[in-house]
Amino acid sequence: MKRKKLIFLASFLIVAAVILAGCAPAEEEIKTMIIGVTDEISSLDFSDAYSTHDWELMRNVNVPLTDFVPGKAEVGAGIAETWEVSADGLSWTFHLSDGWKYPDGSELVAADVVRTVERALALDGDIHGVVEGYITGIEAPDDKTVVVHLVNPRGDFPQIASMAFTMPTQEGVFPAEELVFFPEEGIVGVGPWQMVEYDPAEQVVLERNPNYKKGFGADAPDRVIVKYYEDATSMALAVENGDIDVSWRILGPPEVQRLSKVEGLTAVNTGGGGIRYLVLNEAREPMNDKNVRQALAYLLDRDEIVDRVMQGTVNPLYSMVPPGFLASGEYFVDRFGAGANVSAAEDLLRASGYSEDSPLVFDLWYPPEHYGTHAAQIFQVLEQQFEATSLIQVNLQSQEWGTYVKACTADEYQACYLGWFFDYPDTSNYLDVFAESAQSDDMGIFYASETMDDLLHAAGAESDPAVRAQLYTDAQELYAEDVVTIPMHMEAEYAIFRNETISSITIGPALVFDYELTVMK
Repeated sequence: MKRKKLIFLASFLIVAAVILAGCAPAEEEIKTMIIGVTDEISSLDFSDAYSTHDWELMRNVNVPLTDFVPGKAEVGAGIAETWEVSADGLSWTFHLSDGWKYPDGSELVAADVVRTVERALALDGDIHGVVEGYITGIEAPDDKTVVVHLVNPRGDFPQIASMAFTMPTQEGVFPAEELVFFPEEGIVGVGPWQMVEYDPAEQVVLERNPNYKKGFGADAPDRVIVKYYEDATSMALAVENGDIDVSWRILGPPEVQRLSKVEGLTAVNTGGGGIRYLVLNEAREPMNDKNVRQALAYLLDRDEIVDRVMQGTVNPLYSMVPPGFLASGEYFVDRFGAGANVSAAEDLLRASGYSEDSPLVFDLWYPPEHYGTHAAQIFQVLEQQFEATSLIQVNLQSQEWGTYVKACTADEYQACYLGWFFDYPDTSNYLDVFAESAQSDDMGIFYASETMDDLLHAAGAESDPAVRAQLYTDAQELYAEDVVTIPMHMEAEYAIFRNETISSITIGPALVFDYELTVMK
C-alpha cells in the first residue's frame, strides 16, 4: 500500500511539473546572425595580423586607439578620445576614455596598448615592417595616457593609429617572446564581441561582451557566427537557400550579378573597392631585373581582362592609388601605354639576354578560391598575354589561401597576385606599405630606393595638400618606372543579405562590418 502511494505521488509531481512548465514564460529568443565568407583566418595575434578578414574579427572583438566612424571612411575616436602631437611632429600623445572593459570585467589600462605595439616591434610578424616603418617606441606615463614616438613626422598618424596593432591586449594573454597565430582560447578585447569558439577551417562564434561600453541596440544580434566557404559559388547558394543570413567577402562579379536579381535578397554596395595587383619579388630571379618587370608591364592588357573575364564589372587600374585619392592618376599608362606592346617588351628581354632558345621562365601563383570564381580565368588570360612573345614561358601555380598568403608575402614566390584595401583612407597607405624600404619586404616585394623613401617620408610629414600631391606624383612616376608592383583592376565590394532575417547591415567604404549595428527581424 505504501509503495502505491509513492508511485501516485511521483506521478502527480510529474504531471504538475509538466503543467507548470507549460505555463512558464518562454525564454527570450537568441538572435543569431550567420555570415558567410570565402576568407580564411591567417592570424589572430594582434601583433602579427595584417589581413582584412583577421582585422574584421579583431575590430569586432577589440578597439584600436582611433577608429572608423561606422559606415564611413572617416577616422574618429577609438579607445582614445583626444590626442595631440609634439612641436617636432615626432611624438603623439593619446588620452584614453573611461569605461572600456574586457569581458571578465577588468579595466583597460594604457600598458595594454604598449604591450601590443612593443610585441609588434620586437617580433617578426606580418605587421612588423609597417610598425617599424612608423614607430621607434611607445610608453604609458599613466593608466590613461599612451605616447607614441615616430621614425619621421607623420601628419596622418591618427589614421595610422586605427590599425589593429594599436589594440590593447591583457597581460599574460600573449607571450612577449613569440607570436601565437591561433590562440587556443581565441581572442578577447574591449569591443562589442567576445570569441567563444572557433575552428579556422569551419567557423567562428562570437557572443556579446557583457561589459561593452557602448551597449547594444534592441534589434542587434545576440550571437554572430562566421562560416567559411571554399568558393564564392557555394557561399552564394548558401545565402540563397537560407543557410546563412549574409554573404560577404569575397563575392565575385558573376555571383553579385546573379544574386542581385533573386527575390528576397538585398545587395549592398559598400562604396569601397579593393585593388588587385601583381607582386614581383625582387629578392628572387628573374624579378630582380628591372627589364623583366618592365617587360611584363608592357605585356599586360588590363582592358582585355576587364572585358573578357569580368564582363565590364570592374575598372582597370593604372596606379596603386585609386581614383578619388590625392594625386591619383594613370601613371602606368603614361609609362607603358594602355594596351600590350610586345615589341617593347621583347627589346627589354633581349637586352637582358633572353631569346627564343633561352626564354624567361617563371612561376606565377594565384589562389583559386579566395578572390572569386573568376580568378583562374584571369590567370589563363595573363598567361596568354605574357606568352604573346616566344621569349616568355609562364608556369601557372595555385595554392589554398591560408598557405598562399603567407608564402606570397614572404620570399617564396617569384610572382603572385594579391588584393589590397586601405588600412586608413590616405594616399600614403597605397604607397608606403609597398614601396617604403622598411615595409616592402613584409609585402613580399623587397623593393628599396633611397629616392622613393625620401619622397614618401617628405609627403607623410607634409601638411600642405598641394605639396603632398606633387611629392606623391613624383613617387608614383618612380613607382611605375621601377615597376614596384603591377596594378591591375579595382573591384567593388558587395554584401548580400536575406530580407526575412535582416533589416539592415552597416558596412562602409572602409569595409568595416560592424556586427553589433546589424538590425535583425
